[in-house]
Amino acid sequence: MPKVYKVGISSKARGQFTGHVKFLQRESLNAAKRLVSSYKKSIARIADNPFQFPFADELDISSLPQNTYRKCLFEERYKMLFKLEETLAIIVAVIDTRMENTDL
Repeated sequence: MPKVYKVGISSKARGQFTGHVKFLQRESLNAAKRLVSSYKKSIARIADNPFQFPFADELDISSLPQNTYRKCLFEERYKMLFKLEETLAIIVAVIDTRMENTDL
């Protein structure tokens, strides 16, 4: 039986995602629903096999160690950053890739 990873979501990542959904709700309720659906599917994919996602080494932030954070792209322009700790995948950020992100 394949190993299934537990997925934890940091409060910071949860807040970032909530902000993205609230913004989209003001523009299009359908777009917000698609974002939530895609987010849930992506979390399930991470739980199933977190190693299918590449390292997020393109991040040019000296305080983040290389080969530690992985990225999961979803709904065309959003990205989850997560790290693995044994059998736990921890989502640490949910980013709109169109925005500059200095708050990681």
